[in-house]
Amino acid sequence: MPELRGGKKEEGFTIIELIIAAAFVGILLTLAIANVTRARISANEASAKKAMQALRDAEVLYFEGDLDNNGVKDYTAQIGNLSIPGTLRCPSVHGSGCTDKDALVDGSFEDAVASGGGKADCKSPKSGYCIQFAQDIDGSDPVVLQESFGWEASMTHVNKTGREDFSVYEDGIIRCALSRQSTGKPGMFRSDRTSPACDDL
Repeated sequence: MPELRGGKKEEGFTIIELIIAAAFVGILLTLAIANVTRARISANEASAKKAMQALRDAEVLYFEGDLDNNGVKDYTAQIGNLSIPGTLRCPSVHGSGCTDKDALVDGSFEDAVASGGGKADCKSPKSGYCIQFAQDIDGSDPVVLQESFGWEASMTHVNKTGREDFSVYEDGIIRCALSRQSTGKPGMFRSDRTSPACDDL
């Protein structure tokens, strides 16, 4: 028989009440986790767009300023690093190396370059995205690079780090394309010249 205090019977929670409370807490947690995931994906996608803008602006500076000092206005197909001349990290082809002051993009771009094979696989993703020079531009032909450049970004885990791929070309428009990969798989750099502008989606 329940203990009496002050003439009133003390009662605890019933099992049904505990189950209802646990279910309610579970629903709230599920909603909170879903919102956090969506917020993270949105932040990653915004960062990827900013990366495309940074690469676009760097290519324009490289081109207009003839920063590789070769006497020809051209673009570059490489992020490179501070010891590889003729790249966005070390624009000048003269001298023994560059410093961060010379670089057109910051060091976080170096390890975010995809390792190849058309998948978003890189050493150190930039906010969940890997980048690469656009597949539809022949980066080995310097004549082509006098006319155009292209950069692409794709998420490392579809629907976990991002939903959309991004690209930018010499026209300066940031383009977007939804990934068609299964959830959790690496992106495949789906955005290209034919993709719509991000603002048009």
